[in-house]
Amino acid sequence: MNLVKRQELFQNPTRQYRGKPFWSWNGKLEEQELLRQIDIIKEMGFGGYFMHSRTGLETEYLGEEWFTLINKCAEYGDQKGMESWLYDEDRWPSGSAGGMVTKEEKYRAMFMEMLCIGEEELEELQWDKSIAAVFACRLKDGIFCDKRLLKKGEILLSEETAVVFRLRYSACNDNYNGYCYLDTMNKEAVQRYIEVTHEKYNEKSGDKFGVKIQGIFTDEPHRGCCFTDFAEGEVNAAPYTPGMFDEFEIRFGYSLLDNLPELFLRKQPGELSKVKRDYFELCQQLFLENFAIPVYRWCKEHNLIFTGHVLHEDSLCAQSVMQGSLMRFYEYMEYPGIDLLAEHTQCYWVAKQIDSVARQLEKEWVLSELYGCTGWQTNFQSYKNIGDWQVLFGINLRCPHLSWYTMKGEAKRDYPASIFHQSSWYTDYHYVEDYYSRIHAVLHDGKPECRLLVINPIESVWARAYSGAFNGLSAADIQIERLERQYAEVFHALTDNRIDFDYGEEDIMARHGRVENGILYVGACAYTKVLAAGADTLRGTTVELLKELVRQGGSVIFAGEIPAYMDAEESEEIKRLAEEAVIIPYEQSAIADACRNGQEIEVRSQGSHMIYARSMIVEGGRVVMLLNTDRMNGYDNVTVNLGSGAYAELWNARDGKITKPLYKKTDGCIEMTINLEAGGERLYLIPDTLRDLPDGEDWNGTKEIPLPEAFTYTLSEKNICVLDMVAVQNEAGIKLPQQEVLKADRALRDYYQIPYRGGEMLQPWYEVKFRGGDKELLTQLTAEYSVEISALPTGVQLVVEDLEHICGLTVNGKVVPAVSKGKWIDICFDRIPIPDEVWKEGHNTVSLIMDYYKTCGLESVYLTGSFGVEFNDGRPTLGQLPQKLSIGDISTQGLPFYSGSVIYHVDGCKDKKVSVSVEQFGGALVKLIGKEEMILAFQPHSAVVEDLRGIQVVLTRRNTFGPFHQIPKVAYAYGPANFLTEGKEWQDDYVLYEQGLLTKPVIRN
Repeated sequence: MNLVKRQELFQNPTRQYRGKPFWSWNGKLEEQELLRQIDIIKEMGFGGYFMHSRTGLETEYLGEEWFTLINKCAEYGDQKGMESWLYDEDRWPSGSAGGMVTKEEKYRAMFMEMLCIGEEELEELQWDKSIAAVFACRLKDGIFCDKRLLKKGEILLSEETAVVFRLRYSACNDNYNGYCYLDTMNKEAVQRYIEVTHEKYNEKSGDKFGVKIQGIFTDEPHRGCCFTDFAEGEVNAAPYTPGMFDEFEIRFGYSLLDNLPELFLRKQPGELSKVKRDYFELCQQLFLENFAIPVYRWCKEHNLIFTGHVLHEDSLCAQSVMQGSLMRFYEYMEYPGIDLLAEHTQCYWVAKQIDSVARQLEKEWVLSELYGCTGWQTNFQSYKNIGDWQVLFGINLRCPHLSWYTMKGEAKRDYPASIFHQSSWYTDYHYVEDYYSRIHAVLHDGKPECRLLVINPIESVWARAYSGAFNGLSAADIQIERLERQYAEVFHALTDNRIDFDYGEEDIMARHGRVENGILYVGACAYTKVLAAGADTLRGTTVELLKELVRQGGSVIFAGEIPAYMDAEESEEIKRLAEEAVIIPYEQSAIADACRNGQEIEVRSQGSHMIYARSMIVEGGRVVMLLNTDRMNGYDNVTVNLGSGAYAELWNARDGKITKPLYKKTDGCIEMTINLEAGGERLYLIPDTLRDLPDGEDWNGTKEIPLPEAFTYTLSEKNICVLDMVAVQNEAGIKLPQQEVLKADRALRDYYQIPYRGGEMLQPWYEVKFRGGDKELLTQLTAEYSVEISALPTGVQLVVEDLEHICGLTVNGKVVPAVSKGKWIDICFDRIPIPDEVWKEGHNTVSLIMDYYKTCGLESVYLTGSFGVEFNDGRPTLGQLPQKLSIGDISTQGLPFYSGSVIYHVDGCKDKKVSVSVEQFGGALVKLIGKEEMILAFQPHSAVVEDLRGIQVVLTRRNTFGPFHQIPKVAYAYGPANFLTEGKEWQDDYVLYEQGLLTKPVIRN
């Protein structure tokens, strides 16, 4: 791509560079509503969408109507210039087809589990076909010796324990609509999954493949949990598939069955085991051969791009217990992807791993499913913080999680926030996608300046795995914890010093690696240096490549301990190689010094280790991206050496402008001094030829304009009062005292002995089709909500959900017609006008008479109108709106639940050019209302504007939709469980976020 084209795409990015969100199909789907939402997706700056079944889906998954709507959306999306993508499962993980495949037991995921029993239990043991083997061992604290195979009827000797290995199917649960996950190591099972899902799409939508439907997303497939209680796993269980024992012997030449104690247990503390390593390798091979490759080939044969991500990425342990090695799966995806949840994830190496494979195997697009579990309070700066380091490390296809079709029922708690029209900031969200699409356009097809390969040490974790080695997705074993720690330390030793590198996955190296003229090639990438650090074992194939590299004059570096194992067996081979290589201490400074190649971006500043860089060769020059990964602190007077070059251009991804920065040429390099705000980024082009560009504007005004302590204001929406406490009764004698609505709903479900609602409940479409969940009326009940009033309001509306099941409405005992006057925020909410005369000062009750089905649920109701809300004894009270808003939290100024936007009116700036700085605010973003509207979405939240009339704070929906009672207020991640907190994590008072202008803006002219 030449420079002119690159600039054109930077300033006007096309759909291929724009994000494609998970569009959550989670209710009763209607064609016109779907098409309306496609228009909104485009308005928000996206380039397409993944049509994704989620919790709450009422339309039958893979039914006739489903495919009709898929095709309608693909047709309409194509007309609108949008990409339509499929998703291969009902919820996740991919493989069971919403339980339709695993109805048949032979296709279900299987485990072999270990039971340690005594003589009495051995006598009662049922020696049926589920028993794989029984051993007698001397066993203490997970260490065994003197194993012998037992036959039925044999007895234990003194101090022996019977170690039973039993085969079983995975337990069924509602997440798979009453069934369970697929045996993804079983070729026949996966073929059945392809028939039920992919072939069905081909039958109904195949004429659109590759034209109006781009590809298909696979979500979190895995080969089964190993030695972990994560998901459906158990600490004493490991994945199994029929024929595994025979296959192990064919591939590795010895018996796995005879060595099951060594797989699950240890012979001595701290050992490495070939059996363990080979077992993980077998699982990896079977998963790739029988799931990844068949799905990949099917997609290629049917003109579909295969993308998505597999479970689970964040650490070496997380990968090992669910997959083996994620990097190996990426080879079989056209657009490989990852999933990074929560706001503060700093597992940077996850993006580095997938980018390494993409570079080596020439994958043009690398996907990230991001923003999941971040909560309603997430603002635009947080979205930037989450996305920036990923784009720096090679992510260029963003899949924001999640855009809800509806908020009905449990869907509203499905890992909010909804990055869609339900959020008050959705009309401004294009700012975020415009920003990222510009970065993608600049970096696209750039070639890395990378000559360093770092051996990925995941097989060292495999060789140390055993029952008890892991705690969920983390290490419980001290030696595995060391491997994890060293992995992070090596990453930061390099990245903190802006040393670019790729990870070398040993199997990929074995199949795609070669050494020529002192250079190690892995696929399309060339490396002059290889670093081995934090590994206990290396493959023999890796050792041969490294030997050849040393012989041809390349550089092999060992940091710290030399691995004493090759292929998980004790060996002196690597030590002999190390004698001809470079050996350095295991110290971060030593690692950085040994791995530099002289092309790194230099940064001299306090906090320089927090400033990361990426340099890419492009046609007509070189692009450098700088990123301050410190989200709390900015750094002034940062001296940056961008490397060789004669000219520099600043490409501002926030507004698309290209200007000439201040810089100087020193020893043939570009050097400049900049201020880099918290979470700040800079994009520079170092062109081969000088271009005529304008200078960057740097005017901040000189005279501060005084501002009042309180402002007149305008609200974009009516104020809100949330009523989430309810008392319930019915004629059958149920009487629940006032309590939080979801607790009341669970109490009802306990009474009627039906399952709780939640993220893993039976899907409504399945409940209706196979369980009759919409036909059996459980009860007709009265749900009573209370509110206090200190000043009588006018024009109040009641917002309710599930209006079709509401049979009657009274306020203070007076009947009110339950007739909708339109929707509110989401299609699930209806507005019902409440006559002014039914309200009274003091205590008021709003009573809903509703039919309660298995597919229903108690939910909050909302009052909207021109009233203020205060709290008395922790309960909301309606009063008067304030005439003015003071600087500070508006939730204490009559607006605790409000979540639209607030315009603070500003006087004294008419016909003036002013600089505005908004240092602290609560909300998603700030907009300056003047001659032009200016968006302040990212730090430093300052801009120059003419004729300023107002400062608008666009809020988030956190204070409207919660969670309201969880403490502490800030959680690491947010999902369905956060709305059900109890005990020490619960308080009856409302836990709200500060909103509005929290400190006085600074305005200068």
